[in-house]
This record gives sequence, structure tokens and C-alpha cells, in this order.
Amino acid sequence: MKKWMKKTIAVSMTVGTLALPSLTHAEEMMMPKFDYSGVETITKDGSELAPLRKIAESLGFQVTWNEMNRSITLMKSMMMDDKKMMDEKSNMQDKTMMDKNMDMGGAITIQIDSQTFLVGMKKEMLMVAPTIVNDMAYVPKEFIDTYLLKEMKMMK
Repeated sequence: MKKWMKKTIAVSMTVGTLALPSLTHAEEMMMPKFDYSGVETITKDGSELAPLRKIAESLGFQVTWNEMNRSITLMKSMMMDDKKMMDEKSNMQDKTMMDKNMDMGGAITIQIDSQTFLVGMKKEMLMVAPTIVNDMAYVPKEFIDTYLLKEMKMMK
């Protein structure tokens, strides 16, 4: 009887271990992808990059450029009533709300020419660093699909 139980446990653990990556992959497949057909992309180091501001603003993010350290901060717009976006100007003027949003981890900060970036206070890595071309910041498509669309899904 003990031998049968050990085999059952071993088989169950093996099946669970094998099924876990499949579940993760299924979740990734269900993640929405951005339609890049309306934006001009570029290729750098074998990766496709897309214009950050245009896409981020279309997804409801506030985009702030910091010239001094060449960084870009993306803030999720707060939701009001039935999925109506809060007016961006009033959100920008309300420093208390912005500080609260940052404390909650609602900010994503990237730095031009750096592969590391912050999601809230957590450091993440990119395969290709963001770059500037013709006064526009470009980021890897994976950044948009993984982080911006994920944030949008969490907001709903």
C-alpha cells in the first residue's frame, strides 16, 4: 500500500510540474496584443521598437519626460464612474493624487539607453534599451505588450 501511495504522489507531482508551464503559457496567450499597424516601428539590435508616447497615451497613460536624467515616467490614469478616464490636467495638477499613485506602484519609469526600468519600486530588465530617434522615444514591443497592456488589463 505504501508503495502505491508513493507512486501516486510522484506521478501527481510530475503531472503538476509539467502542467504549470502550460498554464503560464496559456495566460500569456490570453494577454492582449497591441495593434502596431497604425504606428511606425524601427528595428534595433534585432528587436522591433515602437514609439512610446503615441502608444502609451492611446492606452490612457500620462507620459512625462525628464530632460535632466533622460527618463520617461508613465502613470496610469485613475478611473472614475463606469470606466471614464479622469481629466489628465486635473490629475497632473493634483500632486497629492500623483504621489499616492506613485506610492501604490502605479508609475513605470524608463531611462533612455538603459536596459533597466522601474515598475513602481521593482526593477525590471529589457533586452534592448529604449532609444530616441527624431525626438521620439522608442521602446521594444515586448515592453508595451508585457507592461502597458498588463496595467490596462489590471485597471479594468
